[in-house]
Amino acid sequence: MDASSLSHGVSCAPYLALKHVAGSDQPVLYSFSEKKVDDIVDEENLSTYCTCLLSDYPADDAGKTTSSSSCLVLLVETDAPVIWYCLIGDKEWLRHEYDIGTLEYDGHSEKLVISPIVACRGKFYFNGSSFKEVGVLQFRPAPAFSSIIICNAITGPKGCRKVFVVESMQELYMISLMSAYLDLDVVHRCSVHKMDFVKDEWLQVDDIGDRVFLLSSWYFGASRSADECGLERNCIYMVYPWNKRVMIFNIGGQATKVMDLDGAPASDQALWMLPTHP
Repeated sequence: MDASSLSHGVSCAPYLALKHVAGSDQPVLYSFSEKKVDDIVDEENLSTYCTCLLSDYPADDAGKTTSSSSCLVLLVETDAPVIWYCLIGDKEWLRHEYDIGTLEYDGHSEKLVISPIVACRGKFYFNGSSFKEVGVLQFRPAPAFSSIIICNAITGPKGCRKVFVVESMQELYMISLMSAYLDLDVVHRCSVHKMDFVKDEWLQVDDIGDRVFLLSSWYFGASRSADECGLERNCIYMVYPWNKRVMIFNIGGQATKVMDLDGAPASDQALWMLPTHP
């Protein structure tokens, strides 16, 4: 099936999925829109827990993008300090082990890993939940790590907080869901901040226009047009599969609604299918 036939004339981004083929420990990357399968070849197996990202909007049929014409696929192992990357159209996957610091606790130490992470303007931004610093990964062409020190760093509210970073229309957003106690399923407040790349500052916003943010556990976040999807504008949709419900937060009014998913199958994971861009 040609993926472009599903988008009714709208340019369609590649569908990316990882799958372990029966009888083999090597994962393969499927690009349904281009009908290509590229093996990730390495002595070591790729972790089951990965985040898969495109560095930029891929080229459309006319070879145009909103920014860079080159697009890179990045796989981030969320349980180890390892990334894999490959330029679209290239056959070679490269593995890179990074070092962004160490966490010390109770006499033990553990390497910090990248999570959450998002692509924006051809770069990758990660681990910004401290409000004071945001990690930056770009390829020149080798991986190069740096950071943005946040000016006028905001003070996070008291309580437990789950943070998501989302790219929307080439802008970088940070969404915080705050809970009074350890139960992160009970959210009493949400906030949205937009990165000012000129001032290196997070600015709080209460209006994202026609957009909606779609979130799920394990730090997944995406942005879509509310009108195109039939959703409520200027809202955050957070899915809780184990409770079979979706929480809808209005960013401007701070109102909250609950959408029950009584007919949904029991699951401890959630998945948004977002086939087209923007």
